Amino acid sequence: MVRSVISRATLFKVVEVAVLVAILVIYGYYQLTYAGSVDDYISDEVWYVSSARNYLNKVFGAYPKVGEGVYRVTVELVATSRSSYVDTALRVQDEIEELGGRVVKSTEYYGTGDNPLYAICVDIPEEALSKLTSAPYVRSFGVGYCYPNAGGILNYMNFEHPPLGKYMIALSMAVCGDRPLCWRLPSIASGIGILVLEYVLLKRVIGGTWGGVLAVVIPAVTALDKTFRSLTVVAMLDAPLAFLTYVACFYAISGGIYKSAVSLSLAFSTKFSGGFVVPALYPGYVRKKPPAMAILLLVYLPLTVLIALSVPLIVYKGDFLRWWAEAVAGAFRWHMSMKVEPGRGPPAAAPWEWLVGANSFILRYKYVEGVGFVADLVASGNPVLYLGTAVASIFVLPKLRKMPDGGSTWLYTWLTWAMYVFLWVMGNKSQYSFYMVQLAPLLYTLLGFTAYYLSDMGNLTEVAREWLKLLRGLVRYLRGEARLSIQVRLEDVGS
Repeated sequence: MVRSVISRATLFKVVEVAVLVAILVIYGYYQLTYAGSVDDYISDEVWYVSSARNYLNKVFGAYPKVGEGVYRVTVELVATSRSSYVDTALRVQDEIEELGGRVVKSTEYYGTGDNPLYAICVDIPEEALSKLTSAPYVRSFGVGYCYPNAGGILNYMNFEHPPLGKYMIALSMAVCGDRPLCWRLPSIASGIGILVLEYVLLKRVIGGTWGGVLAVVIPAVTALDKTFRSLTVVAMLDAPLAFLTYVACFYAISGGIYKSAVSLSLAFSTKFSGGFVVPALYPGYVRKKPPAMAILLLVYLPLTVLIALSVPLIVYKGDFLRWWAEAVAGAFRWHMSMKVEPGRGPPAAAPWEWLVGANSFILRYKYVEGVGFVADLVASGNPVLYLGTAVASIFVLPKLRKMPDGGSTWLYTWLTWAMYVFLWVMGNKSQYSFYMVQLAPLLYTLLGFTAYYLSDMGNLTEVAREWLKLLRGLVRYLRGEARLSIQVRLEDVGS
């Protein structure tokens, strides 16, 4: 009898792990295959990948090679118009061949549009690099994969955002190579990491058979989410942000406050919206640490980590105050404002629109024979599950502390979302649906906890009774039979 029970438990565990591994393998294979199939920049990769390459070139003095003894160089030419650029480019191409190089991209790619880059991209022998880049017709240059056609891109450092996400991309370039598949590895790894942590958290908090079931169902649902899948395949900052945010919440629930604070600091150093989870983390921190320590961990530690990680950039700028004015004070002002005029650029989406899939951000189109261009990567999420979770989240409010995780994931999800709403109200209406990727793993984890809690008829009945009680109280208040009273008391710890 005991052997039979142990055998069934063991079998269930094996099946559970096998299903998780299958989810990870299928997800990883799909992401890697897609990442390797698009040999060009996707959407905002033009900014983040280019700035990461500029970090390598200008800050760390590293030049990625395309082959043994060969550099790929994007050379910005001295030109003031399309015609002068074309003339210069034709003349330079002959010199490139004399130096033993070859032209990869020229006037057919560069020099057109509203903000053109007057450049050519060439492969050049290592020994000829200095001769090319010091020529009088060269304005600036960048070494690595051909830069996109965007004016000023060769010197763009993306100081609007913290550096950690670009360090990750730069590291992948240095280790794996400066090519699209390598750029995208940090995002793919972030996606896999999130799926694994979802499994561990649900399994640990719920436990038992239902914990095992939900621990594989929720990662599967997350992997199928269009926003999650799209953002964890492109070389942008949002996938690492989502991963580090989830790690911070994971450790906060698991009791590792210091690990949570370090993860929060890294999320903040990837994108400033990593700090949006701070109000949600604070109640859990002060239950385990004095308020002063909680503030130290939630505010001062992230700032310290940001400054420490920015030391190479501060040295590059040559002045701490100049760096601070541009990368922190200036960046905050930029994030609080309208970054794109209404009607220009991709469709903006308010935070509440993310939940219904409205104004979805399209990251890439692909051409289909006989059809034309169709949206290939779309940040549209799963509105049915998003809205279902939102409704269930409102329903469980009266018994939030009774949830398996004590209501922590509820706070992490909705208070972080509320920070985006606050940002919208404060004036930044240039928000996009792909920002939801930071919240999606938390929201699906919340869905798992909520589904488990409400699957118990006793819990369901208890929550319904609380709502009925609240409704009766509201009726009495409106009739004037009761009044609302709020008390704030300061009590000694342990009293």
